[in-house]
Amino acid sequence: MRIAVVTTWYPSAEDGVEGVFVQRHVQALRRDHDVRVLHLASRPGTPLEPGVQRLHVARRDPRSPARVLRAVRAATAGADLLHTHVFSSLVLLAPLLGPLRPAVPWVHSEHWSGVSDPVSGGPLWERLAAARRLLGRPDAVTAVSEYLARAVRDARGDRRCAVVPNVVPAPAVPPGPPAGGGLRLLAVGNLRPVKDPLLAVEALAELRRRGHAATLRWVGDGPLRAAVLERAGRLGVAAHLELLGRRAPEEFADEWARCHAFLLPSRYETFCVAGAEALVHGRPAVLGDRGGMRDFTGPGVHLVGDRRPGAWADAVERALSAPPSPEEIAAPVRRRFSADAVADRFAVVLDAQVARVARSARTARAGGR
Repeated sequence: MRIAVVTTWYPSAEDGVEGVFVQRHVQALRRDHDVRVLHLASRPGTPLEPGVQRLHVARRDPRSPARVLRAVRAATAGADLLHTHVFSSLVLLAPLLGPLRPAVPWVHSEHWSGVSDPVSGGPLWERLAAARRLLGRPDAVTAVSEYLARAVRDARGDRRCAVVPNVVPAPAVPPGPPAGGGLRLLAVGNLRPVKDPLLAVEALAELRRRGHAATLRWVGDGPLRAAVLERAGRLGVAAHLELLGRRAPEEFADEWARCHAFLLPSRYETFCVAGAEALVHGRPAVLGDRGGMRDFTGPGVHLVGDRRPGAWADAVERALSAPPSPEEIAAPVRRRFSADAVADRFAVVLDAQVARVARSARTARAGGR
Protein backbone atom coordinates (compact mmCIF):
# COMPACT_ATOMS: atom_id res chain seq x y z
CA MET A 1 0.00 0.00 0.00
CA ARG A 2 1.01 3.65 -0.23
CA ILE A 3 1.69 5.19 3.17
CA ALA A 4 1.97 8.91 3.87
CA VAL A 5 4.20 9.46 6.91
CA VAL A 6 3.90 12.85 8.61
CA THR A 7 6.40 13.63 11.35
CA THR A 8 8.00 16.57 13.13
CA TRP A 9 11.20 14.56 13.77
CA TYR A 10 13.35 13.23 10.94
CA PRO A 11 17.08 13.32 10.10
CA SER A 12 18.39 15.85 7.62
CA ALA A 13 21.69 16.68 5.95
CA GLU A 14 22.22 19.30 8.66
CA ASP A 15 21.23 17.05 11.59
CA GLY A 16 21.63 13.33 11.11
CA VAL A 17 20.54 12.54 14.69
CA GLU A 18 17.09 14.10 15.00
CA GLY A 19 14.39 11.44 14.71
CA VAL A 20 16.69 8.71 13.45
CA PHE A 21 14.36 6.16 15.08
CA VAL A 22 11.47 7.47 12.93
CA GLN A 23 13.66 7.06 9.86
CA ARG A 24 14.36 3.45 10.86
CA HIS A 25 10.61 2.80 11.18
CA VAL A 26 10.13 4.21 7.68
CA GLN A 27 12.91 2.03 6.30
CA ALA A 28 11.30 -1.04 7.90
CA LEU A 29 7.91 -0.17 6.39
CA ARG A 30 9.49 0.21 2.95
CA ARG A 31 10.08 -3.55 2.93
CA ASP A 32 6.42 -3.99 2.01
CA HIS A 33 5.05 -0.55 1.14
CA ASP A 34 5.55 2.63 -0.86
CA VAL A 35 6.30 5.15 1.90
CA ARG A 36 6.54 8.92 1.37
CA VAL A 37 7.55 11.24 4.22
CA LEU A 38 6.37 14.77 4.97
CA HIS A 39 8.76 16.27 7.52
CA LEU A 40 7.18 19.24 9.32
CA ALA A 41 10.51 20.71 10.36
CA SER A 42 11.11 23.44 12.92
CA ARG A 43 13.96 24.93 10.89
CA PRO A 44 15.14 25.00 7.27
CA GLY A 45 17.17 22.05 6.06
CA THR A 46 17.87 19.51 3.35
CA PRO A 47 16.29 16.03 3.08
CA LEU A 48 18.76 13.17 3.34
CA GLU A 49 16.98 10.70 1.09
CA PRO A 50 14.51 10.37 -1.81
CA GLY A 51 10.83 10.24 -0.90
CA VAL A 52 11.13 12.91 1.81
CA GLN A 53 9.51 16.35 1.55
CA ARG A 54 10.67 18.86 4.15
CA LEU A 55 8.34 21.72 5.06
CA HIS A 56 9.73 24.42 7.34
CA VAL A 57 6.98 25.26 9.84
CA ALA A 58 7.61 28.56 11.58
CA ARG A 59 5.54 28.19 14.75
CA ARG A 60 4.89 31.94 15.10
CA ASP A 61 3.94 32.50 11.47
CA PRO A 62 0.12 32.79 11.28
CA ARG A 63 0.25 31.25 7.80
CA SER A 64 1.82 28.01 9.06
CA PRO A 65 -1.41 26.12 9.96
CA ALA A 66 -2.83 26.63 6.48
CA ARG A 67 0.47 25.57 4.89
CA VAL A 68 0.57 22.44 7.04
CA LEU A 69 -3.00 21.49 6.11
CA ARG A 70 -2.33 21.95 2.41
CA ALA A 71 0.83 19.87 2.63
CA VAL A 72 -0.90 17.06 4.56
CA ARG A 73 -3.80 17.02 2.10
CA ALA A 74 -1.34 16.75 -0.77
CA ALA A 75 0.64 14.02 1.01
CA THR A 76 -2.46 11.92 1.71
CA ALA A 77 -3.98 12.35 -1.76
CA GLY A 78 -3.89 8.89 -3.29
CA ALA A 79 -2.46 7.34 -0.11
CA ASP A 80 -3.99 4.26 1.48
CA LEU A 81 -2.99 5.20 5.02
CA LEU A 82 -1.75 8.18 7.04
CA HIS A 83 0.98 7.34 9.56
CA THR A 84 1.98 10.11 11.95
CA HIS A 85 4.93 9.94 14.33
CA VAL A 86 5.63 11.82 17.57
CA PHE A 87 3.13 13.75 19.69
CA SER A 88 4.16 17.17 18.37
CA SER A 89 2.87 16.05 14.95
CA LEU A 90 -0.58 15.56 16.49
CA VAL A 91 -0.43 19.09 17.86
CA LEU A 92 0.35 20.53 14.43
CA LEU A 93 -2.39 18.42 12.86
CA ALA A 94 -5.01 19.34 15.47
CA PRO A 95 -7.21 21.09 12.86
CA LEU A 96 -7.45 17.74 11.04
CA LEU A 97 -9.23 16.24 14.02
CA GLY A 98 -12.52 17.85 13.01
CA PRO A 99 -14.23 17.96 9.62
CA LEU A 100 -10.89 18.05 7.77
CA ARG A 101 -9.87 14.62 9.10
CA PRO A 102 -8.32 12.46 6.34
CA ALA A 103 -10.61 9.86 4.80
CA VAL A 104 -7.88 7.20 4.91
CA PRO A 105 -7.07 5.09 7.99
CA TRP A 106 -4.88 6.96 10.47
CA VAL A 107 -2.19 5.26 12.56
CA HIS A 108 0.03 7.17 14.96
CA SER A 109 3.33 5.93 16.43
CA GLU A 110 4.47 7.49 19.68
CA HIS A 111 8.08 7.93 20.78
CA TRP A 112 8.07 10.98 23.07
CA SER A 113 8.90 10.75 26.77
CA GLY A 114 6.56 13.67 27.53
CA VAL A 115 3.60 11.33 27.07
CA SER A 116 4.74 8.92 29.78
CA ASP A 117 6.64 11.44 31.95
CA PRO A 118 5.24 14.97 31.49
CA VAL A 119 8.04 16.46 33.61
CA SER A 120 10.42 15.73 30.72
CA GLY A 121 8.56 18.25 28.56
CA GLY A 122 9.26 21.14 30.92
CA PRO A 123 7.00 23.25 33.15
CA LEU A 124 4.68 24.35 30.34
CA TRP A 125 4.02 20.80 29.17
CA GLU A 126 3.36 19.69 32.74
CA ARG A 127 0.53 22.23 32.83
CA LEU A 128 -0.76 21.24 29.39
CA ALA A 129 -0.35 17.47 29.71
CA ALA A 130 -4.13 17.02 29.41
CA ALA A 131 -3.52 17.59 25.69
CA ARG A 132 -2.52 13.91 25.62
CA ARG A 133 -6.19 13.30 24.86
CA LEU A 134 -5.22 14.03 21.23
CA LEU A 135 -3.88 10.47 21.23
CA GLY A 136 -7.51 9.33 21.23
CA ARG A 137 -8.16 10.71 17.75
CA PRO A 138 -6.11 8.47 15.40
CA ASP A 139 -7.72 5.14 14.50
CA ALA A 140 -4.83 3.23 16.07
CA VAL A 141 -1.74 4.13 18.07
CA THR A 142 1.50 2.23 18.60
CA ALA A 143 4.19 2.91 21.18
CA VAL A 144 7.83 1.86 21.20
CA SER A 145 7.68 0.17 24.60
CA GLU A 146 5.20 -1.25 27.06
CA TYR A 147 6.12 1.54 29.48
CA LEU A 148 5.05 4.19 26.97
CA ALA A 149 2.05 2.15 25.80
CA ARG A 150 0.54 2.18 29.30
CA ALA A 151 0.51 5.99 29.26
CA VAL A 152 -1.00 6.03 25.76
CA ARG A 153 -3.74 3.63 26.83
CA ASP A 154 -4.59 5.91 29.75
CA ALA A 155 -4.91 8.84 27.34
CA ARG A 156 -7.08 6.81 24.95
CA GLY A 157 -9.36 5.40 27.63
CA ASP A 158 -10.21 1.78 26.90
CA ARG A 159 -8.78 1.86 23.39
CA ARG A 160 -5.81 -0.38 22.75
CA CYS A 161 -2.22 0.58 21.99
CA ALA A 162 0.06 -1.96 20.36
CA VAL A 163 3.78 -2.05 21.10
CA VAL A 164 5.93 -1.72 17.97
CA PRO A 165 9.51 -1.23 19.15
CA ASN A 166 12.34 0.74 17.66
CA VAL A 167 14.59 -0.81 15.04
CA VAL A 168 18.02 -1.50 16.49
CA PRO A 169 20.61 -1.98 13.71
CA ALA A 170 23.02 -4.79 14.52
CA PRO A 171 26.40 -5.81 13.13
CA ALA A 172 26.50 -9.16 11.34
CA VAL A 173 28.69 -10.45 14.18
CA PRO A 174 29.15 -8.61 17.49
CA PRO A 175 32.74 -7.54 18.09
CA GLY A 176 34.77 -9.63 20.48
CA PRO A 177 35.97 -8.37 23.87
CA PRO A 178 38.20 -5.31 23.52
CA ALA A 179 41.94 -5.75 23.76
CA GLY A 180 44.04 -3.97 26.35
CA GLY A 181 43.62 -3.19 30.00
CA GLY A 182 41.54 -0.73 31.94
CA LEU A 183 37.79 -0.45 32.23
CA ARG A 184 36.41 1.53 29.32
CA LEU A 185 32.82 2.71 29.73
CA LEU A 186 30.65 4.24 27.02
CA ALA A 187 27.49 6.33 27.35
CA VAL A 188 25.23 7.72 24.61
CA GLY A 189 22.59 10.35 25.28
CA ASN A 190 21.86 14.02 25.68
CA LEU A 191 23.54 15.77 28.60
CA ARG A 192 20.20 16.45 30.27
CA PRO A 193 18.89 15.75 33.76
CA VAL A 194 16.84 12.73 32.62
CA LYS A 195 20.04 10.94 31.52
CA ASP A 196 21.76 11.93 34.80
CA PRO A 197 25.30 12.33 33.44
CA LEU A 198 26.37 13.76 36.80
CA LEU A 199 25.62 10.41 38.41
CA ALA A 200 27.66 8.70 35.69
CA VAL A 201 30.64 10.92 36.55
CA GLU A 202 30.21 10.09 40.24
CA ALA A 203 30.09 6.36 39.43
CA LEU A 204 33.29 6.77 37.40
CA ALA A 205 34.96 8.44 40.38
CA GLU A 206 33.80 5.64 42.67
CA LEU A 207 35.17 2.97 40.34
CA ARG A 208 38.55 4.70 40.26
CA ARG A 209 38.48 5.04 44.05
CA ARG A 210 38.06 1.25 44.17
CA GLY A 211 41.21 0.78 42.12
CA HIS A 212 39.78 0.34 38.60
CA ALA A 213 41.55 2.11 35.75
CA ALA A 214 38.15 3.32 34.54
CA THR A 215 37.42 5.83 31.79
CA LEU A 216 34.13 7.14 30.42
CA ARG A 217 33.44 8.38 26.90
CA TRP A 218 30.07 10.11 26.45
CA VAL A 219 28.46 10.62 23.03
CA GLY A 220 26.00 13.50 23.19
CA ASP A 221 25.66 17.10 24.23
CA GLY A 222 23.25 19.31 26.11
CA PRO A 223 22.67 21.89 28.82
CA LEU A 224 24.56 19.96 31.53
CA ARG A 225 27.87 19.93 29.66
CA ALA A 226 29.51 22.60 31.84
CA ALA A 227 28.15 21.02 35.04
CA VAL A 228 29.49 17.60 33.99
CA LEU A 229 32.96 19.00 33.37
CA GLU A 230 32.88 20.90 36.68
CA ARG A 231 31.82 17.77 38.60
CA ALA A 232 34.53 15.69 36.92
CA GLY A 233 37.14 18.29 37.86
CA ARG A 234 35.96 18.47 41.44
CA LEU A 235 36.05 14.66 41.77
CA GLY A 236 39.49 14.41 40.15
CA VAL A 237 38.39 12.37 37.11
CA ALA A 238 38.46 15.06 34.40
CA ALA A 239 41.39 13.35 32.68
CA HIS A 240 39.39 10.10 32.52
CA LEU A 241 36.21 11.59 31.00
CA GLU A 242 35.78 12.55 27.34
CA LEU A 243 32.67 14.26 26.01
CA LEU A 244 32.49 13.44 22.30
CA GLY A 245 29.59 15.73 21.41
CA ARG A 246 26.49 15.04 19.34
CA ARG A 247 27.17 12.46 16.64
CA ALA A 248 25.10 10.46 14.19
CA PRO A 249 25.19 6.66 14.79
CA GLU A 250 27.60 6.01 11.93
CA GLU A 251 29.98 8.61 13.35
CA PHE A 252 30.61 6.67 16.56
CA ALA A 253 30.16 3.10 15.30
CA ASP A 254 33.72 2.15 16.29
CA GLU A 255 33.09 3.09 19.93
CA TRP A 256 31.18 -0.13 20.62
CA ALA A 257 34.16 -2.36 19.91
CA ARG A 258 36.43 -0.20 22.10
CA CYS A 259 34.32 -0.29 25.28
CA HIS A 260 33.96 -2.97 27.93
CA ALA A 261 30.49 -1.92 29.11
CA PHE A 262 27.74 0.62 28.53
CA LEU A 263 26.66 2.90 31.38
CA LEU A 264 23.55 5.12 31.24
CA PRO A 265 21.95 6.05 34.59
CA SER A 266 18.74 7.48 33.08
CA ARG A 267 15.92 8.32 35.46
CA TYR A 268 13.48 6.94 32.85
CA GLU A 269 13.47 6.01 29.16
CA THR A 270 10.67 5.48 26.67
CA PHE A 271 12.76 2.77 24.98
CA CYS A 272 16.53 3.32 25.49
CA VAL A 273 17.80 2.77 21.95
CA ALA A 274 21.41 3.28 23.02
CA GLY A 275 21.12 0.54 25.64
CA ALA A 276 19.73 -1.87 23.06
CA GLU A 277 22.51 -0.87 20.63
CA ALA A 278 25.08 -1.75 23.26
CA LEU A 279 23.53 -5.19 23.59
CA VAL A 280 23.47 -5.97 19.85
CA HIS A 281 27.17 -5.10 19.87
CA GLY A 282 27.65 -7.69 22.61
CA ARG A 283 28.38 -5.26 25.42
CA PRO A 284 26.86 -5.50 28.90
CA ALA A 285 24.57 -2.56 29.67
CA VAL A 286 24.14 -0.95 33.09
CA LEU A 287 20.86 1.00 32.95
CA GLY A 288 18.17 2.57 35.08
CA ASP A 289 15.22 0.38 35.99
CA ARG A 290 12.31 2.62 34.93
CA GLY A 291 11.12 2.61 31.36
CA GLY A 292 11.37 0.76 28.08
CA MET A 293 14.62 -1.00 28.92
CA ARG A 294 12.50 -3.49 30.87
CA ASP A 295 11.28 -4.78 27.50
CA PHE A 296 14.72 -6.21 26.74
CA THR A 297 15.96 -7.55 30.06
CA GLY A 298 18.12 -10.60 29.46
CA PRO A 299 21.78 -11.61 29.22
CA GLY A 300 24.12 -8.72 29.91
CA VAL A 301 21.40 -6.32 31.17
CA HIS A 302 21.88 -4.85 34.66
CA LEU A 303 19.08 -2.58 35.89
CA VAL A 304 19.71 -0.25 38.84
CA GLY A 305 17.06 1.62 40.82
CA ASP A 306 19.33 3.07 43.51
CA ARG A 307 20.54 6.60 42.66
CA ARG A 308 23.73 6.39 44.76
CA PRO A 309 27.07 6.25 42.88
CA GLY A 310 28.16 3.17 44.80
CA ALA A 311 25.17 1.18 43.52
CA TRP A 312 26.13 1.98 39.93
CA ALA A 313 29.77 1.11 40.55
CA ASP A 314 28.60 -2.19 42.07
CA ALA A 315 26.51 -2.90 38.94
CA VAL A 316 29.45 -2.20 36.62
CA GLU A 317 31.59 -4.59 38.64
CA ARG A 318 28.87 -7.26 38.45
CA ALA A 319 28.46 -6.71 34.71
CA LEU A 320 32.14 -7.37 34.09
CA SER A 321 32.80 -10.07 36.69
CA ALA A 322 31.53 -12.96 34.54
CA PRO A 323 29.81 -11.53 31.47
CA PRO A 324 28.05 -13.73 28.89
CA SER A 325 29.75 -13.94 25.53
CA PRO A 326 29.08 -11.11 23.06
CA GLU A 327 26.97 -13.52 20.96
CA GLU A 328 24.83 -14.50 23.99
CA ILE A 329 24.25 -10.85 24.84
CA ALA A 330 23.40 -9.82 21.28
CA ALA A 331 21.16 -12.65 20.08
CA PRO A 332 17.85 -11.91 21.90
CA VAL A 333 17.88 -8.19 21.11
CA ARG A 334 18.93 -8.75 17.50
CA ARG A 335 15.91 -11.05 16.96
CA ARG A 336 13.33 -8.76 18.60
CA PHE A 337 14.41 -5.41 17.18
CA SER A 338 15.51 -6.16 13.63
CA ALA A 339 13.94 -4.22 10.76
CA ASP A 340 12.08 -7.35 9.66
CA ALA A 341 10.68 -7.98 13.14
CA VAL A 342 9.44 -4.38 13.36
CA ALA A 343 7.97 -4.54 9.84
CA ASP A 344 6.08 -7.69 10.83
CA ARG A 345 4.67 -5.95 13.93
CA PHE A 346 3.58 -2.95 11.89
CA ALA A 347 1.93 -5.22 9.32
CA VAL A 348 -0.52 -6.49 11.92
CA VAL A 349 -1.54 -2.96 12.96
CA LEU A 350 -1.70 -1.41 9.50
CA ASP A 351 -3.53 -4.30 7.84
CA ALA A 352 -6.12 -4.30 10.63
CA GLN A 353 -6.88 -0.62 10.05
CA VAL A 354 -7.21 -0.96 6.28
CA ALA A 355 -9.48 -3.98 6.76
CA ARG A 356 -11.59 -2.02 9.24
CA VAL A 357 -12.14 0.82 6.79
CA ALA A 358 -12.98 -1.65 4.03
CA ARG A 359 -15.60 -3.29 6.27
CA SER A 360 -17.09 0.10 7.12
CA ALA A 361 -17.32 0.99 3.43
CA ARG A 362 -19.05 -2.30 2.61
CA THR A 363 -21.50 -1.75 5.45
CA ALA A 364 -22.25 1.77 4.24
CA ARG A 365 -22.85 0.56 0.68
CA ALA A 366 -25.12 -2.21 1.92
CA GLY A 367 -27.08 0.26 4.03
CA GLY A 368 -27.60 2.52 1.04
CA ARG A 369 -29.30 -0.14 -1.08
